[in-house]
Amino acid sequence: MSLVLLLVVSVFIVYTIQREATNKVWHCLFYVVLVFGVVQNIGRSFLMENKGNLLYYKFLVDSRAIIISKIAYQFFVNTFFLLVLTLLMSFWLPHSIPHFLQYLATALLFTLCNSAVFTFNSALALGAKNSSLVAMILSLPLLIPSLLVSLKAASKAISPISNQVFWQDWAVLGLLLAMQLVLSVVLFKYVWEE
Repeated sequence: MSLVLLLVVSVFIVYTIQREATNKVWHCLFYVVLVFGVVQNIGRSFLMENKGNLLYYKFLVDSRAIIISKIAYQFFVNTFFLLVLTLLMSFWLPHSIPHFLQYLATALLFTLCNSAVFTFNSALALGAKNSSLVAMILSLPLLIPSLLVSLKAASKAISPISNQVFWQDWAVLGLLLAMQLVLSVVLFKYVWEE
C-alpha cells in the first residue's frame, strides 16, 4: 500500500508541476520516479527480516532457494510498481511514444536487473546492522550499467524512426541479469553461512 501511495504522490507532484510533457520529458520523469521507487523497495527483501526468522530459514531451506525466492518476490513487487507507474503517468501525463511495448519491455528488464542487484546487496548489508544506506552504496556500481543500457534502449523507443533494433540492448540487459543472478546465487551461500 505504501508503494501505491508513493507512486500517486510522486506522479501527482510531477503532474502539478508539468501538465504537458514531450516524449523526452515523459521518459526522464518516468525513469526518475522508477529508480526512486526501486530504491525505496530495497528494504522489502532482507532488511525487514529479524535474526530469528533468518535462523529459522537457515535450518528450513537451502540458501539458493532463499535468494531465488527473495529475488522473485522483489521482481514481482517492482513489476507491480512499474505497471502502476505506467498507468498513473499515462493517465495524468499522456504520451505519444511510438514504440511503447518495446519501451515497457526495456523497463521490465531494467526492473528485473534491479531486483537481483538490490536483493543480493541487501543480504550483504544485513551484516552491517540492517543499513539500507549500505545496500544502496553497494548497489550503485552494479545499477549504473543496467541503467545506461536501459536508457539507451528506451531512448530508441521514443524515437519516431520505425526500424530501431532493440534486441541488442535487450541481450546486454539479459547478460547483465544472468551475471547478477549467477553471482547472487553463488555468493549468497557464503553470506548465508554467517
